[in-house]
Amino acid sequence: MRTRFVALASLFLTAEVAATFWLWGRAPTDTLRDWHPSFWAFELDRLRYWLPVSAALLGSWFLASYALARRNRRNVWWFVGVAVGIGAEVATSTLYWKSPRSSYLRGLYESVWAWERVPQASDLGWPSFRIYLWSHFIPWAFVLVLGMIVWLRFERKARDAGDIPTQGTPPY
Repeated sequence: MRTRFVALASLFLTAEVAATFWLWGRAPTDTLRDWHPSFWAFELDRLRYWLPVSAALLGSWFLASYALARRNRRNVWWFVGVAVGIGAEVATSTLYWKSPRSSYLRGLYESVWAWERVPQASDLGWPSFRIYLWSHFIPWAFVLVLGMIVWLRFERKARDAGDIPTQGTPPY
């Protein structure tokens, strides 16, 4: 169980870093890169919002997995883990969007670059947040699904390799 938790946490971290890199790499060079000269500076700026939300959701994941283990429902832990990951992603993106430190990011997503037209007054605020959330969430989900597929393939390969009887053992 601990190995799976570490693997799932590593997968979530990889998905977060990849999605933020995608966001930072797509932005025009006179926006995010003026405020953050490197990708890691941008990621560390987002980390202050990621840590408290992740800690709270991690605690809820432990409680849920303990409750599911007591009821012999260990198969549901994937669902709980993904729900906690999606909750963390949406909550941290919302906190970061509302923070004063993301004014340059809000300016980018409330501009012609994001809307592909001159944005109206009704496009500012939460409608622009929707574009930001999707542009960050889609690469995050892609990396997460790809990682889960690779993980399941390795687990199946390991399980199938364990089914081969060795010499001197009965084949049942």
